Amino acid sequence: MTIPVSIAVSIDGALVAPEAAQISVFDRGLLYGDGLFEVFRTWHGVAVDLDAHLDRLYASAHALELRVRPRDQLAAQVRATIAAAGSGDHRVRIVVTRGPGPLSARLGELGPGRAIAIVEPLPSRPRELTAVTIDLPLPRRLGHKVLAYLDHVIARELAAGEGADEAIRLDADGCVAEGATSNLFVVARGEVTTPEVAAGILPGITRGHVLALCRSLAIPAREAAISREMLAGADELFATSALRGVVAITRLDGAPRAAGPVTARLAAGYNDMFRSR
Repeated sequence: MTIPVSIAVSIDGALVAPEAAQISVFDRGLLYGDGLFEVFRTWHGVAVDLDAHLDRLYASAHALELRVRPRDQLAAQVRATIAAAGSGDHRVRIVVTRGPGPLSARLGELGPGRAIAIVEPLPSRPRELTAVTIDLPLPRRLGHKVLAYLDHVIARELAAGEGADEAIRLDADGCVAEGATSNLFVVARGEVTTPEVAAGILPGITRGHVLALCRSLAIPAREAAISREMLAGADELFATSALRGVVAITRLDGAPRAAGPVTARLAAGYNDMFRSR
């Protein structure tokens, strides 16, 4: 495989050639998906949400008894890898693993594992998204961004197979949960609603920014269950993620949807927030 020269990789603080980046075949991250990851972008070369993503990563690491290299060292590693990638904005992926060890070892006996940073050119941001509701219920989980991510990859593939950009996943009760790679919002009569974290969704960093923007812009907002009927009857739909920002969903299950004024205000506010920072 040919790897573009604009990709930069570091492992445990040391920059390595992308084609030479390796971890042990006994690493629990490889064997069991036993690790965590974060994905975000730079704005004008600055990882402005790095602290928020590290907050989530280290909170999950504590909950899962995952030993990670000190936070200040990991933050410095990420910034150095971004600098090594050169000019322009980038997509940044942090990966931390449990590390290698006996297959029967207890969690607390292992680690610290490997700390990996991958920085590559940022894909262009979509102006709108299409979405389809898929029959792959979101499993009940603990809200951690773990390496065992295959069900999300499958969800995205199912959506692509139906000609859509994003998959809308339901929880065990049949309510709207999240996208395969995004958090979801509906707007009805000027009020913004997003599913509760208790539904098993990932507490997205951009999701949190949007809820804060709603407060600052005096847009009514709440976290509550969203039925499929609410989804179908909403005035506006939009998705959020660290790479996409705030993006209107303009086709749902094959039917066109309007990109409305509330979504436009929040998208503009989100972009302005990062430009100012």
